[in-house]
Amino acid sequence: MSNTADPSFREVKARQGGPTTRAADLFRLDGRTIIITGGAGYLGVEVAQAVLEAGGNPVCLDIVTSPPSEPWNQLEKLATKFGLQLSYYHLDVTNENSITTVFKQLAPTLKYPIRGLVACAGVSDNDPAHEFSIERFRRLMEINVTGTFAAAQAVALEMKKANVDGSMVLVASMSGTNVNKGVDTAAYNSSKSAILQLARSLAAEWGSRKGMPLIRVNSLSPGYIRTPATAEALQKPGMEN
Repeated sequence: MSNTADPSFREVKARQGGPTTRAADLFRLDGRTIIITGGAGYLGVEVAQAVLEAGGNPVCLDIVTSPPSEPWNQLEKLATKFGLQLSYYHLDVTNENSITTVFKQLAPTLKYPIRGLVACAGVSDNDPAHEFSIERFRRLMEINVTGTFAAAQAVALEMKKANVDGSMVLVASMSGTNVNKGVDTAAYNSSKSAILQLARSLAAEWGSRKGMPLIRVNSLSPGYIRTPATAEALQKPGMEN
């Protein structure tokens, strides 16, 4: 174990962008491959569309064997229109062997190096805390926290191998900071709070560590997103307000 607190393990990284960089260019993803976990879900599909619109090449990873046909067909049309690469792989973020295997499979197929990650993979579960089984708690943490760390680690290793800078967005939640009375999601809230601190910690480490490229890490904390998956929950009294 290295003493990474020693200043000799740290360095000031070159700044990305600059005063002469156009604002629009700061949001372009040309020549970059972006990994999206939870890429078959509602949020993941929207992220993939945004990546394509910004000129990036999304690789969507998810636990389901194949993505839903209708949104995926639209993504394929968009990728064809812009001349970009879009791909999908079945992956279990809680399975280290699955991650290793998939990254070995996808790496040779890419037109451009992996320069980004959007970690959307996650689940929600709710019940009163005194009735919530430890097994359910462990499963939720394994997917939301361990899975996010595993994805970030795998992408960081690819960036290190290619010696390219990059960036990551870890999807947390407003529930990682706030608590709503009457919404019994102690386990979920705890997992999203962990994501916030994970993002801070990785940003501090990979933003200045010698031997690693500059990897910017941020978190995103959305509120409830209206999807078929949240429709039932949003119908409960008081949830819309």
